[in-house]
Amino acid sequence: MKINATYLNKYIFTLLLILLTNAIIYAQQQNDTVLDELAQKIEKASETNSDSLEYYVLKGVQLAEKLQKKQKVIRFKHLLGLKAFKESNYKKAVENYLSAIRIGDNENPAPEYIRVLYDASEVYRKINKDTSMNFVRKGLNLAQSLKHKELIGDGFNRLGYAFEIRSKKDSALYYYKKGLDINLELKNKIGASYAYESLAGIFSQEKDYKKAVAYLKIGYQLRKEVNDKFAQSISLINLAETYKSLKKTDSTLFYAQKALQLASEIKYLDLVSYCNSFISNLYKERGDYKNALIYKEQGYAVQDSIFNAEKSKQITELDKKYQTEKHQQQIKILGQNAVINNLKIRQRNILLFVLGFTIIAGAIISYFIFNRRKLKAKAELQAEVIKQQDIASKAVLDAEERERRRIAGDLHDGVGQMLSAALMNLNGLFSKLNLPNDTNLQAEKALALVNESYDEMRSISHQMMPNALIKSGLASAVKEFIGKLDKDKLKVTLETAGLNQRLDEQTETVIYRIIQETVTNVVKHANASKLDIQIIKDDDGIAFTIEDNGKGFNKNDVKAGIGLSNIYSRVEFLKGTVDIDSTEGKGTLVAIHLPN
Repeated sequence: MKINATYLNKYIFTLLLILLTNAIIYAQQQNDTVLDELAQKIEKASETNSDSLEYYVLKGVQLAEKLQKKQKVIRFKHLLGLKAFKESNYKKAVENYLSAIRIGDNENPAPEYIRVLYDASEVYRKINKDTSMNFVRKGLNLAQSLKHKELIGDGFNRLGYAFEIRSKKDSALYYYKKGLDINLELKNKIGASYAYESLAGIFSQEKDYKKAVAYLKIGYQLRKEVNDKFAQSISLINLAETYKSLKKTDSTLFYAQKALQLASEIKYLDLVSYCNSFISNLYKERGDYKNALIYKEQGYAVQDSIFNAEKSKQITELDKKYQTEKHQQQIKILGQNAVINNLKIRQRNILLFVLGFTIIAGAIISYFIFNRRKLKAKAELQAEVIKQQDIASKAVLDAEERERRRIAGDLHDGVGQMLSAALMNLNGLFSKLNLPNDTNLQAEKALALVNESYDEMRSISHQMMPNALIKSGLASAVKEFIGKLDKDKLKVTLETAGLNQRLDEQTETVIYRIIQETVTNVVKHANASKLDIQIIKDDDGIAFTIEDNGKGFNKNDVKAGIGLSNIYSRVEFLKGTVDIDSTEGKGTLVAIHLPN
């Protein structure tokens, strides 16, 4: 097979473009992978309060800025702000949040940018409530524009709290419920638990403590299912405080002790201190001063440990700086060795890439050549099948019309002549015979039946092959056909356009047979009083419609009979379309289009 050089060059160019694009995408994916791994290390360090957090964050910012990955820069600065917020260093938290927000303001909205806006609102809640509300609203609007349901639910919860601290309980309740609905839809158990807890807070303020307890228990169960012990401990102490408002001291003490146990387990010292003080006051109210003293002393001990931890934190910071500098020196030395190794690896990769490219290019070119030949052979086979089908369909229609003409000719020339001769003989015979009245009446009836049979034979013969269709064309044949209908029972109107020139014989025959079949169905079944026929020929083809005002029918309840099947098969042969629209009590419209 001779290969076309133009096609071959086009395939090679396309192949090179695909490989180059894939190489660029691969390089970008590698960079993204490195940044994602670094972000995961930062998040893990944040969870464990690791001293290496600061180092990882700074490295992440430097690498992301170098690669111009602005969304990654936003993510790292966000994590740095979260760390500062947990350490109550609000000034540093604001600096990092605002730095991330300034970058995000010039980029397309993204989920990480919305999260920064939400967390920045938490800091500003302690500084400026109006600014806090603005951050929440801005983040919520962006989340809604992105259709990010998780962030929309989070935004509703935060907006509800913003209204709650402004003592606007109705608005707070409205947004808490919206947040709850979205989190339940997403099956976001943590998000839903915070919504339940927020709603419980509103109910407590309204002194509906029973409803508050119910919502707190639902939230607590959701947090147990995701094993969030930090959130569980908060749910437990909230339950204890709510039961205290209900004056159920046993339940109050039960949940307070569970909160203390869980807070001690996760070393949440602030809550441990609060739980000890809370339980101490409970025992004091009961008059159990011994246990009140025990828990009070435990609370003081925890407070002392918090104070000692704060003092040791300064030493840890100094040691962390020293270890970071030492670590950076080691990285610098390792980095020099890594550069040398990377050059060797890069040379080897280039060699492998060239070899692989050659093999792949050869395989793809061979595939394209083989596939092109296969597609061409398949197309030729399909064209031949369609051609043979058209030839066969045309032959069937031609044979059908020839048979109609033969039968029509036999009826007219054979049976018709004999019936005509019989009528003449009978008329002459009855005129000569002087028959009695009864016998004469019977003879006249017999003569009328023969005459009616002759008329019916002529009608069938003309319907099978109307002379008007052969001599004058489609429009004249249709006019002659509808002219034979009973005008008192059915008023028929015919409109034609563009039929100045004759169509080819087969097309005229098909259209005439379809109109003949459809009109016959209207007369037999439709109980119509009006029938409109329209035949229009234009540059696109031939369109004809047949519309009656009869009783109509339900298309789903009617099975296609022989007549309807014939209509579909004839139109399909001419590559046309059939559309039947009918409603019970509103008539029927048959619309057919045959392309040129």
